[in-house]
Amino acid sequence: MSEARVILRRVAAWLTAGLLAGGIYLLLIDTTSLPELIVAVGAAVIAGSGFELAREQKTAGGIRARLRWLSTVHRPLLKAPSDIVTVSLLALRQLIRPRQVNGTFRAVPFRCGPDSDIETGRMALAESLGSFAPNTIIVGVDVERELILGHQLRPGGGDEAIDILGLGEG
Repeated sequence: MSEARVILRRVAAWLTAGLLAGGIYLLLIDTTSLPELIVAVGAAVIAGSGFELAREQKTAGGIRARLRWLSTVHRPLLKAPSDIVTVSLLALRQLIRPRQVNGTFRAVPFRCGPDSDIETGRMALAESLGSFAPNTIIVGVDVERELILGHQLRPGGGDEAIDILGLGEG
């Protein structure tokens, strides 16, 4: 690969990571005041640089994702609005009639393959996005028992409520 292509690839990766990080930062702070914009640029530069360093050293992701896994990313996003309503109602109920215990832990089957970067990526994706909607928090994947463990404030749904991306299926 020519030197120019290597440099262009590095710049493209750095810009992409920086723009994504800056965009996420702006979404989180929800303001466009000058001091916050300066901090957003700094955060984007640091995130882009860190990503590019990790990518070049091939440590960023020993974690990889397959495209078909990403095809289900919309599921937690679609579930979030109804979960926000559910959790809000549960919070109100807790104010009116407090309960000692709320929610329940659930364990559902989650196939685990041999230890590899791709398996680590699959489990990390299931854990992180499985906890996106507020009613369900994924505690982790038990590799030995091949289970994904989650806590739901209001229990409901089948196995897909815990493994929302369907990544534990054979």
